[in-house]
Amino acid sequence: MIDASEARTAMIDNKIRKSQKIVRIMIWLTVPVIILTLGLAWIFYAESYEFIHEFISALGNIRSFDDDNVNTVSMIIMTTGFSVLAFMNLVIAIFYFIRPVLLFNKLKGLLYVLNTVGAAGIAIPGDHSTLSLYHVIGAFLFVFSFAIVNFVQQMLRFSRKHDFKFEKKPFDFYFDMLIVVIVFSLMILVGILYILENTIGLTGPVITVPLWQKILLIFELIAIFVLDLDDM
Repeated sequence: MIDASEARTAMIDNKIRKSQKIVRIMIWLTVPVIILTLGLAWIFYAESYEFIHEFISALGNIRSFDDDNVNTVSMIIMTTGFSVLAFMNLVIAIFYFIRPVLLFNKLKGLLYVLNTVGAAGIAIPGDHSTLSLYHVIGAFLFVFSFAIVNFVQQMLRFSRKHDFKFEKKPFDFYFDMLIVVIVFSLMILVGILYILENTIGLTGPVITVPLWQKILLIFELIAIFVLDLDDM
């Protein structure tokens, strides 16, 4: 016979697991939205897109970056895609706030609020005559809040699964540590490169903020699928 306390514990565990599954699906769904939006915007961009030297934001501009061509189709794709993404992130944020059973739910909810604001900012064309500042703020918030929430989740995953005792570790210890280090390092690197490029003009064939912005985003998208249910 299962007593009342065991039944209550089982019910709470079931509620936690169900919440974790729902939020993981919602987070996973943001990945195809981002990939589809950027892929289609790249295809319909009004000129040849310079992957190394142009920011992702250029795909959503009213006019193309170099040739100043009308960029209506790509702009509409970016505006629509990132508006949808902003809504999805808002839903995730609200879900975290109303599910106190999830680990660090308020912190994660807040980070997804920032990601919502960021995605909404990117939805505004970067060369809009009056709203370009909101786009810049949004792009910054989106990239770094996405990186921070990824780092927080990866760090929580690592601390939950492993300890730092001096003994032989299983393969997943080093794999999880590598994920944490890479996410954190790329986030810091992009910030440093941005500061250096805008202060001393440091740049080069592979030392460009737009390139490392994309590398950071690509790794963030991959890292999402490393997370376990218990990391939600």
